[in-house]
Amino acid sequence: MLAPAFVEWLQGLEPGWVTALPLPRTAQLRALGNGVVPQQATYAVALLLTDLVALLGGDCTENSCSGTEANAA
Repeated sequence: MLAPAFVEWLQGLEPGWVTALPLPRTAQLRALGNGVVPQQATYAVALLLTDLVALLGGDCTENSCSGTEANAA
């Protein structure tokens, strides 16, 4: 039987992030299954930011990005 605490751990979430909520096991597993793994989200945002900096004509290395700032106005 799949334990919500194990899924929480696999996704790199803090213990109790979902399992401390007063939800039945099936609802906890559903919430975990519909969630986003934080490490995956971080990687995706980093890729998008690298593309954005390149589009704006900046320079992006592994640890930092610098470039033209977009004007919001």
